[in-house]
Amino acid sequence: MTHTAQVPTVLERIAAARPTFSATLIRVADVVTGNPEFTAGVGIVELAQTAGTSVGTVNRFCRAIGLDGYTALRLALASELGQAAADLDADPTGEIEPSASARDTVNLIAASSVNAIRRTATLLDTEALGRLAAAVHEARQVQIFAFGGSAQIARYLADQLVGIGIITLTSPDVTTAAAHAVTLGPGDVAIAISHSGTAQHALDLLSVARERGAFTAGITSSAYAPLVTEADLTLVTTARSATARYRGTAGRHAQLFVTDALYVRVSQHRASEATRLLDLAGQATAPYQTPPRDQRTRHHEAGRAGAGGTAAATPVVVTEQASRRILVLDPGRDWSEEPAVLWWWRPDADSGVEDPEGSWRLPTDARLRSDASTGQQYVLVSDSFGLLAAVRYPQGGAVAWSVNAGAAANPHGIERLPDGNVAAAASTGGWVRVYAASQGPRSDRHVEDRLPGAHEVLWREDTRTLWAVGDDLLVAYDVGGSPASPTLRRRASHDLPTEGGHDLQPVAGDPGRLWVTTVHGVYQFDTVAGEFVAGPPQGTALDRPNVKSVGTDRRSGAVLQTTPKPGNESDWCTDQVDFFVGDTHRESRTLPGAQIYRARWFSPDST
Repeated sequence: MTHTAQVPTVLERIAAARPTFSATLIRVADVVTGNPEFTAGVGIVELAQTAGTSVGTVNRFCRAIGLDGYTALRLALASELGQAAADLDADPTGEIEPSASARDTVNLIAASSVNAIRRTATLLDTEALGRLAAAVHEARQVQIFAFGGSAQIARYLADQLVGIGIITLTSPDVTTAAAHAVTLGPGDVAIAISHSGTAQHALDLLSVARERGAFTAGITSSAYAPLVTEADLTLVTTARSATARYRGTAGRHAQLFVTDALYVRVSQHRASEATRLLDLAGQATAPYQTPPRDQRTRHHEAGRAGAGGTAAATPVVVTEQASRRILVLDPGRDWSEEPAVLWWWRPDADSGVEDPEGSWRLPTDARLRSDASTGQQYVLVSDSFGLLAAVRYPQGGAVAWSVNAGAAANPHGIERLPDGNVAAAASTGGWVRVYAASQGPRSDRHVEDRLPGAHEVLWREDTRTLWAVGDDLLVAYDVGGSPASPTLRRRASHDLPTEGGHDLQPVAGDPGRLWVTTVHGVYQFDTVAGEFVAGPPQGTALDRPNVKSVGTDRRSGAVLQTTPKPGNESDWCTDQVDFFVGDTHRESRTLPGAQIYRARWFSPDST
């Protein structure tokens, strides 16, 4: 099937070129647009006299809108009169007066916006749209430069693209946008949005992007604006409205129409992946949506006695070894039902992981972390058979970084550091490492400290400390050096109350406390005093032997734990997660047939 591009009408050509017209050309434009039937039926001299200008000016006007001369103008108008008349009938004419009724105001603004979208659809260069969509689909990252009113359009487009797996940055603050721009390079895409096409900040940053090798594009309402010459390609909107006080509304709707068209074209390039991610986003946000009143009542009653409100609390992520999956679960649902699974991940041949079958058999750790500079979230995962990885969330799929530390090391814990590097703990290997993960998706450069039985690592930003727990010690580390060449130095070591250190987590809401579990019990450590706390959780329901994971939900205050369950196929696993309020057990959630090793609250500020 072939598609013939629509040729813009005379009135649309005039609307696009009008910002560049001199005063005399504007007079000609006003006569033509005000009465196209008159123009089509008179000679060039009569038109020049009516416009109060010369024959030469009329000819220059024709060339300015891309026509060969006045005869071509008359012929084009004659063939377009029916449609042009319809356009004029639908378009608002004159100001919206202060005395206009609400109904008249609504009708005029609606007509203006509808016509802006329709004219934009007619004029839009679909070949350029296709080129930009393909570039965005393949981009390492996309940056959008827009300020003032256009910044809202940029934020909307960025959110749409992130939702289908495109890393996209935008900021209404020019200094932040400038800092982003210098990270661009070949394979990246920069888009500037400016209704007038003259916004200097957007033009300057687009120039920086082009100099750094990025593909550049503009979205503007004028085909003759400076933005057009600055960008590799331009998508032009039209918003012809005589309602001078309110013309911005139509312009924004035209911009939104173009960004929606771009988003849909990019989605078509990655249809299956976009559908998967949008479904996951819907599942991930479902716990935060308020249900209809009748469902809300039932939901409250069902969860009233549960885990201090876990029905409305933070999701839970578990390392499920039977299916070899990382599962994010809704604690307010029955885990035997499929809707309880909000997200899951398991490496496959397309994940970019070395030996996914051999290095991923018994997942041991998972936690959610955010990159403060980009907003991108990552699920950090480890496996006893060697895999350490950072998985983009909610995108999933291919990993952002991974290494195979080997099954002999038996990795048990993983953490992301603020500079993008990754810390890990291996029990059989007896080490704590910091990998230079910021240096590339397969970067295995690392620094190591020996810690027998190392089971978990935890970064505390407030004290810039990396904590680790081993068989007999709780260790505080200083991480120094550079992202490319990190260093790891022990600051302090503390003897555990009992042997066999296992889990290490923050006590959310109490920045000076850490949860520490061993083979024999559950403890809290005071990082300010540098000592283990006497009293609770000792002697409470929380104090159990062989607790594999423990953590506090910052939102609800609920505590979760996992501990091996007798009769489970794996003697270090369970099929349930236990929830406590204070030191009282309130309920458990069971995942039938599961072999759960660890569970975490799925929130960066709770783990």
